[in-house]
Amino acid sequence: MVKAKTPSFIIDVELKGTNRDLLMIDAELEINRVIYNTSLGEYLKREKQMKRTKRYKKFVRISRAIKSQLAKNSNKEKMEYYRDERKNLSEEFKKLREEFGLTEYSMHEYIKEVRNHFHGKVNSIIAQKTATRAWHTFKKKLFGQAKKVIFVKRGEIDSFEGKNNDTGWRFKDGKVISNDTVFALKVKEMDMYLKEAFHLLNSQQIFQYKNKEEETVTDFYRVKYVRILKRVIRGIVRYYAQLVCTGYPPVKRDRKTGQGKYPLGKGPIGIDIGTSSIAVSSTTKVLLKNLAENIKKVEHVQRDIRLYNRKLDRSKRATNPQNFDEAGRIKKGKKQWEFSKNYKKLKSQLKELYRKLALYRKFSHQYEVNRMVMLGDTFYVEEMNFKALQKRAKKTEVSEKTGKYKKKKRFGKTIARRSPAAFVSILSKKVTALGGTFIKVKTSSFKASQYDHKADKCKKKELLERWHRFDDDTKVQRDLYSAFLLMNSDLLGIKSDRVSCLNKFEQFYKFHEEEIEKIENKQEVILNSGIKLKGKRPEECAA
Repeated sequence: MVKAKTPSFIIDVELKGTNRDLLMIDAELEINRVIYNTSLGEYLKREKQMKRTKRYKKFVRISRAIKSQLAKNSNKEKMEYYRDERKNLSEEFKKLREEFGLTEYSMHEYIKEVRNHFHGKVNSIIAQKTATRAWHTFKKKLFGQAKKVIFVKRGEIDSFEGKNNDTGWRFKDGKVISNDTVFALKVKEMDMYLKEAFHLLNSQQIFQYKNKEEETVTDFYRVKYVRILKRVIRGIVRYYAQLVCTGYPPVKRDRKTGQGKYPLGKGPIGIDIGTSSIAVSSTTKVLLKNLAENIKKVEHVQRDIRLYNRKLDRSKRATNPQNFDEAGRIKKGKKQWEFSKNYKKLKSQLKELYRKLALYRKFSHQYEVNRMVMLGDTFYVEEMNFKALQKRAKKTEVSEKTGKYKKKKRFGKTIARRSPAAFVSILSKKVTALGGTFIKVKTSSFKASQYDHKADKCKKKELLERWHRFDDDTKVQRDLYSAFLLMNSDLLGIKSDRVSCLNKFEQFYKFHEEEIEKIENKQEVILNSGIKLKGKRPEECAA
């Protein structure tokens, strides 16, 4: 039976202990790595055995035939019949997988021997969670979401966790305990957030939340389980405990007044989020900004990453000339690589840069979110599949203008730099914790980028069209207008309320003009906005 999901938050604290105690964590990490790799290897063996059977081959043939028939037929009765057949076949596949032990819990039995090999140094619950982690990796390959699985090299595993706070690594009386070893936690005296979080846990404060059935459930603050994390910061290995807690994170308060620093505002807010920028429309103001650009250090780190990648490439080519052809491309087939000491040093420095970038990007997102929650209490955001936008295009197309093949790359690098999905996640958690409403709107049905509230009709736009023009020649920035339509969504979040749009458009247009003027005066380059600036190249401003 699947457990009911409860609101959760994480307390991240560094562990204090002797060198011997910290080495014990490293040893346990290595044992978990062996358990993970062994579980993956066993899954692959079982899958190979299953694929050899006649039953499996027969099911694959039937599956292909059903897929072919569904693609050809347009008859409703036949389509329903083949869909039912596909469901039945899916059940048969499931039974076959269970026979060969290709399930999550079958591996929990298998790893008992692996755990015994290490004399039970790893708690059984933690070993099971590591096996579950291997199952989630293998499941992607099993269901065609990945081509292969990757085994973890020695020293590269960085975490393990339990399932509850009763056995193994657990939190008790303000300390983390494992068997007879006790780890103190490094908590700064001025860190009021952590102190309030620990107070909620120690006093077992009661809170309420709504489940999937919209029923009000009463629960209390407690630690669900402990996760141990290894981090390399500026070349130094440090160990952290992540306490996964039930409840809502405490509100950050002002030291002088004791009140919440970022109180929730009132009114609806529409947010149109793209791969690199975000447009916001509220009843008091509109915003158009680039994601992850509030902290200037982000730009410097991104530049350093580019330079380090070039250095690594030059070093690799210098030490392995036999692996490259005359055009500088990597040769096909099996190759042996040799790396210099300088290359390894540069790689560790690059890893540190990526850590800094992730940290600065997170701070930037949190900074924006904290100011955004003060604009309203009901947020409407379009659903976006950023994972799909990262993938390269499958079709090979030829450009009509140049006659050359079009590039297959899409938005992978942009999404990696800007992390729009992380921004949405941080915003949704913050709004929910403060008691607001966060609604994800379906892009396909809402059509915020196509709808015209004045003409009351939808019109498709090309990606290059960054401005929406009305019949009276009034034009508005496309992303800001989409945010405005989302702000005026109906109660169900299915479509825009036209009456509300007509009533609020005049005020929105005033805010819109002020925001565009501000961007032009400050000479801010907003990516993919279509706002042209004096002294800037067209490619810097246009989509």
